[in-house]
Amino acid sequence: MKKLFGYRNIGLVFGLIGLLVLAAIITPSMLTVNALISMLRNNAVYVFLAVGMMIVLVTGGIDLSVGSILGLSGVVCTSLMSSHMEIPSVVWVLLSLVIGIICGAFNGFIVGYLKVVPMIATLGTMYIYRGFAFLLSGGNWWFPHQISESYQAWAAKSIAGVPAILWISAFVFIVAAWYLNYRTTGRRIYAIGTNVESAKVAGIKEARVRFLAFVICGALAGLSGMLYTANYAMCTYSNGDGYELQAIAICILGGVSITGGRGTVDGVLIGWLMMSVITQFISLLPGLSVWQKALQGAIIIAAVFLNIAMTRSAEKRVLKERGALL
Repeated sequence: MKKLFGYRNIGLVFGLIGLLVLAAIITPSMLTVNALISMLRNNAVYVFLAVGMMIVLVTGGIDLSVGSILGLSGVVCTSLMSSHMEIPSVVWVLLSLVIGIICGAFNGFIVGYLKVVPMIATLGTMYIYRGFAFLLSGGNWWFPHQISESYQAWAAKSIAGVPAILWISAFVFIVAAWYLNYRTTGRRIYAIGTNVESAKVAGIKEARVRFLAFVICGALAGLSGMLYTANYAMCTYSNGDGYELQAIAICILGGVSITGGRGTVDGVLIGWLMMSVITQFISLLPGLSVWQKALQGAIIIAAVFLNIAMTRSAEKRVLKERGALL
């Protein structure tokens, strides 16, 4: 029991349980298996953006360009795929990653090596990448008949009753958790965000770590662009517009500190689940859809306060135990 209540994200877990109970009482149809799978599939693209955003936030940075990278990647992959449907669809997955890595590397170079403030740097690249997406698309849209079935299968194909995009999301969560917790480079990301001066003394190269964080974030955003178009079988240059704010909200909801040094993949997972439930729940309530953003914001603030309270309680409990030992 002590281990349970000492879990740093226990407040978020209780918040998620509370939301599910409320949804079960008011809109029971929302908690059927098909409805839950549909809800998670519709929100799956945020997994990639939120995990990437968390890694950048942990370093003390922020990436406002992820939504534009999503849009650019989607336009490039869809436009080329619609003209070359004979090419294996895995090529477009790899291309989306390459596009994301290039965009992320550009962000990382500006922030890490040129020492530009992350918010200013990525605000600029947000408009640059969106502009490229518009120029390359020519303002055109792509619809289901222009998107091959093998391309759509990366998101829509059912494996053991679960859409492929959810399996890919789970894989991303697992790999990210492994990387941040068990790889030296992953631990360096936390070190830079916790105390950059101490990290430098320890021999950690700040610029290289920040560069890597933005590259990972960009790669995930690029992949999300391809999966977005596969999931919805449509594409336009405005895909992903404003998604960076949703990714940041999920991270904050998941207990990630915007000042750096604190954040976990499991917290982001819980934050994503909460945001998915909140969005779906509100959309099903008559008359409340117009208040969706306001209610989401209020619930996020309440959840954050709950998480802070539970974290402080856990910290005090640890301090008391240490005092008792002394």
